[in-house]
Amino acid sequence: MLTRRFLRKRSTEATRPKKQNPCNQPSEAMIQVINVRKSFDDPVLRDISLSVYCGETVGILGKSGTGKSVLLKLIAGFLRPDEGSILFNGKDITRMGEQDLLDFRKQVSYVFQGGAFFDFLNVRENVAYPLRERETLNEVQINTRVEYLLDAVELEGMGELIYDELSTGAKKQVAIARSIAINPAVILYDEPTTGVDPIIGKSLSRLIRKLGKQENLTSIVVTHDLKCLEIVSDRIVLLKDGFIKFQGTVEEFHSSQDPFVEAFRSGKRFEEETPVPGTPETGDRLEI
Repeated sequence: MLTRRFLRKRSTEATRPKKQNPCNQPSEAMIQVINVRKSFDDPVLRDISLSVYCGETVGILGKSGTGKSVLLKLIAGFLRPDEGSILFNGKDITRMGEQDLLDFRKQVSYVFQGGAFFDFLNVRENVAYPLRERETLNEVQINTRVEYLLDAVELEGMGELIYDELSTGAKKQVAIARSIAINPAVILYDEPTTGVDPIIGKSLSRLIRKLGKQENLTSIVVTHDLKCLEIVSDRIVLLKDGFIKFQGTVEEFHSSQDPFVEAFRSGKRFEEETPVPGTPETGDRLEI
């Protein structure tokens, strides 16, 4: 006998918006950041080069003010770099006009740190919102898709709840469901476990990992939470003073003998003999 979950998964295939840039070749880089620099009075990103491959989840770590969220907003097209290029499937988004940039953003979902929950809508209406905005599905198809998404993020039966009835973790689950509703090619997470206790943070991290594989997503996760990245990441990138100090697998991160990586892993202070001009004072507490 077919299970209800299997039947729901099968029926939602017909209501799944088409992914415009599927990962046909997992070995291909979907996102390429090339020699990117960005300043706000002082330099934030000095010379960043990074590739993110199809279906991969890359976690970005670093202490406060090191440019993690700025890098994420550059990749999303919310900001433009002062120098360098950012390629999405080979096309440079930094040189796109407004219409092409709007078309690009339709393929990328951004999960904001606060979740950006519409408090005047219930859970179901929040998740349905981007589907109605696209106007590609009828109401029956939208309802089918929403039920699938609520089940996928473990909020089955909670569609009628409103903002004040939800925990912080549940609000983040709603934000994640809404972000994957349109079946994006890329999903960008900005501090997804901020504001929740470690147990809920671990559950959210496992959910992000599960959905990345289930929905065939290419993902970038920016966070201070090393435990989160240990669960979600295929590869970790550590920023320091506007540069990439380390990038590699979780295993390589934990086996690295670089003094700064070791200090970051343990949360200890790190003193540097020759500070880079224009950067914050060394010896700051590293935030995990």
